[in-house]
Amino acid sequence: MRCILGTDGSPASLKAAQWIARYLNFNEASELFLVYVFPLPADASAYEGIFDVPASGNDPRVQKVAAPVLARTREALGATKARVHDVSLVGVPAESIVQFAAEMRADLVVVGSRGRSPHREILLGSVSGAVANRARCPVLVVR
Repeated sequence: MRCILGTDGSPASLKAAQWIARYLNFNEASELFLVYVFPLPADASAYEGIFDVPASGNDPRVQKVAAPVLARTREALGATKARVHDVSLVGVPAESIVQFAAEMRADLVVVGSRGRSPHREILLGSVSGAVANRARCPVLVVR
């Protein structure tokens, strides 16, 4: 089984990490991809020439932000039988997670119900809702 866990280090995403760790402990042949997306607006091309926008997840500026988030997520995972991979991407978070899941032919995507968005009044976060609506595989939203 190949699973994607979208993480931003928020309490909801860390709770999702704890859930997927328990789930994957029943399947030793699993792979888990911890995916952090350095957020860019959909119209990031408008910033060309004004701001130096990171081009990839390997950019040192992205890694500086992604590394502690991925470390906290691994800590929340605890021990798991799955093979775990850290992935850093740059882009619109929901779109990037859905695209990565399609490329990896994921069997399941897991996300927290709310991330770091300031809009707490929304029951289902914009990223989790968009992933649930657009992914080609099952999506589990953990509350």
